[in-house]
This record gives sequence, C-alpha cells and structure tokens, in this order.
Amino acid sequence: MIRSWRGRLARSLRGELAYIRTSWHGLATKDSHQRLQARQIGKATLAAVLAWFLASRLLPHESIWIAPATAVIMVHATVYQTLTNGLRRVVAVAAGVILAGSIGSLIGLTALSLVLVIPPALLAARWRRMGKYGSDVAATAVLMLSFGAASQERYLLAYIIATAMGAVCGAAINTLLWPPLYHRRPDAAFRRLAEQGAALLEDVADGLRQGWDLSGLAEWQAQATRLTERLAAAEAAVAAGAESRRYNLRRLTAPPGRDHAPHLRTMAAVSTHIGAVIQALAHLDNRHTPPSSSADVSDAFARDYADLLDRLADILALQVRHADDPDSIRDQLARAQARAIGIHEEMSAEIQAGQVDHPEGWAVSGSLLTDAHRIMILLADGHDPTMVAPAKGPH
Repeated sequence: MIRSWRGRLARSLRGELAYIRTSWHGLATKDSHQRLQARQIGKATLAAVLAWFLASRLLPHESIWIAPATAVIMVHATVYQTLTNGLRRVVAVAAGVILAGSIGSLIGLTALSLVLVIPPALLAARWRRMGKYGSDVAATAVLMLSFGAASQERYLLAYIIATAMGAVCGAAINTLLWPPLYHRRPDAAFRRLAEQGAALLEDVADGLRQGWDLSGLAEWQAQATRLTERLAAAEAAVAAGAESRRYNLRRLTAPPGRDHAPHLRTMAAVSTHIGAVIQALAHLDNRHTPPSSSADVSDAFARDYADLLDRLADILALQVRHADDPDSIRDQLARAQARAIGIHEEMSAEIQAGQVDHPEGWAVSGSLLTDAHRIMILLADGHDPTMVAPAKGPH
C-alpha cells in the first residue's frame, strides 16, 4: 500500500518536473505558447495598474476596485475578443445597474424587488449578442440591490464608468502592446494532424505485412479516435489564427496567413476513410477464423495493401514537410497509383479465374481497396487529380 502510494507520488512529481522543464524551455523559444502566456500576464497586470491609477483619481473610493478587475479580464487571447467582449461587458453591467436602480430607488431591497428585477435580467442574459457576459446583467442587478446601492445614483454612475474605464484600459493594452497573433499555431496543428494520420497508416501497414497481425487493432482504433480529436484541435487552431488577425495591427507587417480550410476538409475526409479501413479490419478480427489461416483474404493482398498504405503515409508526410516540392508528391502519388492498379488487376484476374471460394473476404478486400483509393484521390487534389483513375471494384 505504502509502496503503491510512493510510486504514484513519484510519477506525479516527475510529471510536474517535466511540465516545469517544458515551460522553462518554452520561455526561451520565440513565439512559443509559454512566452505568449507570460506576455499576456504582464499585459493584464499593466492594464490593472493603469485602470486603478485612473479610477483612483477620477472616481469615488468605493468604486475604484471595479476598474482594475474589469481590466484584467479584458486581456483576452485575441484583440477581437478583447474589443467585442469589452463592449458586451460594459453593456451588460449598464443594463444591470439601470434595471436595479429603476426598481431599487422605488421599493429598495425586498422580495418584490427581486421578483421584478431577476426575470427581466435573466431574459436579457439570454440575448445571443451578449455572449457569456449576459449573466452579468442579473449578477450586477442583484449585487446593487443586495448592497443597498440601487438607490444611490452617484454610486451607480461610478460603477458603470469604472467598468468602462477598466474595459478601455484592457483593450488599449492588449491592442497596442504586442497584440497576440497566432500565425504559427495553425501550421503546427495541421502538421501534427497529418503526422498522426501518417503514423496510423504506417502502424496498420506494419501489422498487415506480418501475416495479417491484427493484435494492434485496439491501439489502431484508439489512434483513430485521437486522430478525430486532433482534427478538432486543428480546426480550433485555424479558427483562432484567423480570429487573431481581426483588428490586429501586427497583421499589417506579418506574413499573410496560409489558408488551411481546404487542407482541413481534405484531412477530415481522409480521417473518415482511415477509420473505415480500421473498421473493415475489425470485422475480420471479429470472425471465428483468423484471416491468416484462411483463404478468404490472401497474404499476398495483405502485403500489397500494406505497401499501398505506406505510400499513402509518405504522401501525407510529404505534404507537411515538403509542401513546396510538388514533384516529390506527384512521384509518390504515381507509385501509389501503380500499386493500387496492380492490386486491382490481381483481384480481377482471380475473380475471372473463378477463385471466389470466400465471397465475404473478397467484399472486405474490395472495401479496403476502395477506401485506400479514395484517400489517394483526396491527397492528389491540387497536385494532379487527373492521374488518379476513378475507383473501380473488381470485376
């Protein structure tokens, strides 16, 4: 028991130390996530100090805290979020203050005032243009009533002004000082996505090349799930990269961003077909007779199909590492096309010779070949799509 507890503690400590080392290394790397976060923390601190300095000289003492608190939460991950969310928060706070003031000045804090304030405040919070700051309408209104400030017009006005002052300070700092621009993050996310897809194809190929070894099927299925998650992460990174350029002054001097939308659509379709390949192999694995000991799916097909998957993996890797070298990609596409045609011709010859003792196995083979062919067509798009012949089933 004690030994197990010590082992978990040791693993936890090693994980934390690894995190600290990674973070420290990231701080020394240009445009790293760690350096960006450190810069945003410094900007939020500066915005809070500036907002406090201004509020302490222009507003009543009891409302000063609102300005730095608002300034901190306005230093968002993008300039667009800072500007739009700052406006939403000021509008939400003003709506809550006006609502509380109009009711509180008449009847003060009573059960009736809460009944009159909370329903319209919650309705305003559900207005889609308010976003996540819609809840500030109800929260501000209830706070004003609870503090007994709803009848103090001077304090209500100072509350709104302090909120606006903090929002302006946060927006100014985040917009003018090193506004965050994610021009490398989408490239990195797409590279990781393609590399993971290529690694999965290579793993499946290695298993098939070893005489229909499907012992890694569970891991392949887990990798396919992670590939789907990686696709979602890449889509989020691309969206964040595009958003970071909106209203960002640095975009005027930064290189133009790469359009990843077509590549993401391609990878989404490729991921679907990779999943279909693994699903077909799972169908074979669920049968009582293993494919390696039956004549329904030949070892020769497995070896040829493994070579085809390897070539598709190479094309995926090339499109990331050597995207500016279309000749290499076209060469790999030609090799993959030749392998697919060879497999198709062998299957057609065997069928014409009457060697169809196990039709279910032939159906699985045809499904595997069709999905690989569709992956090849998707990867050929933009290079030489005419070189890939239309998919055909064995005849």
